[in-house]
Amino acid sequence: MPNKEDIIKIYNQTISFEELFNKKIDYSLKEFSYFDHKIVLVTGGGGSIGSILVQRLLENKCKKVIIIDHSEYAIFKIKLKFKKEIENNRLHLFLGDIRNKKLLEKIFSLFPIQIIYHAAAYKHIDILENNVDESISVNVNATINLLEIATNNCFTEQFIFISTDKAVNPINIMGISKRISELYLLKKILGDTNPNHIKIKIIRFGNVFNSSGSVFTIFKYQIENQLPITITNRNMKRFFISKYQASKGLIEIASPANYSGIFIINMGNSFNIDALLNTFLQKLDLNFIPKIVYLDSIPKFEKFEEELYFHFEKIDDYISDYKKIDLNNYDIINIETETTNLMQLIKK
Repeated sequence: MPNKEDIIKIYNQTISFEELFNKKIDYSLKEFSYFDHKIVLVTGGGGSIGSILVQRLLENKCKKVIIIDHSEYAIFKIKLKFKKEIENNRLHLFLGDIRNKKLLEKIFSLFPIQIIYHAAAYKHIDILENNVDESISVNVNATINLLEIATNNCFTEQFIFISTDKAVNPINIMGISKRISELYLLKKILGDTNPNHIKIKIIRFGNVFNSSGSVFTIFKYQIENQLPITITNRNMKRFFISKYQASKGLIEIASPANYSGIFIINMGNSFNIDALLNTFLQKLDLNFIPKIVYLDSIPKFEKFEEELYFHFEKIDDYISDYKKIDLNNYDIINIETETTNLMQLIKK
């Protein structure tokens, strides 16, 4: 039975990720012993990925899950959904901004946090294009602050950073900000500035079906309001993954057997957006025919097709659900050079 997080509802009709993408997902629950009695922090824990990740963590034997999120409404929804876990002292919620170093220090003083999932970020591409300073402040500076606190904390074992396919050969502010964070983390991995030698893991994946920034969320809004459905280009392709698949990959990559590095959740092939939309509409029993508008132009901050790794990145290990990148082609000098070049791009 499909996870309800992987279903879109329109006019009392439902379409699942499995139906739309013709993929069969194993939704059986699995417990992973490496979470036994662990205290886990999830930044952005009220968001699309964060909240489903929190659910997976609570299904395992984590001692406690700590959430920090800047959205009061997101915290409110989490509080309703996991009331019992809060009462059992397994879930703790903090309303706040991850740029607030004093708040982060307070959380780390209250709990001996062992695993960090850093999911908090600004993700809407077109919005970030007009808010460069804010995107760098949240996506880069807050990541640096959090990692500094983590690496100086004697309890922390893992720092897991959620990145994006848009960080590969980035052409927009969102992708650039995520890539700069990746480079900062890689410098920590390859350098000698990690006093407690915590494992630092960078996780890349593509678009998440039915997330707050998904194209299907836009399609849903346009259909329900009987607006024209807009597609940038009829040949544009994107990678897609379900919320369940994303959370499952994040859980499995936390295995202590995985050392520091870059991991890519297996996304399969990329999908044509126009073909997906037509399949989507065919599965809906609408009493009107939606108008589809093709803009037939690609904004300078969007790619025709996304990528999951750079041409110089070689696959080290290939597991069924994720791949690991060999870091031999990275060194401190080229990391610093790429960081400088990206910072110059932002200033233009």
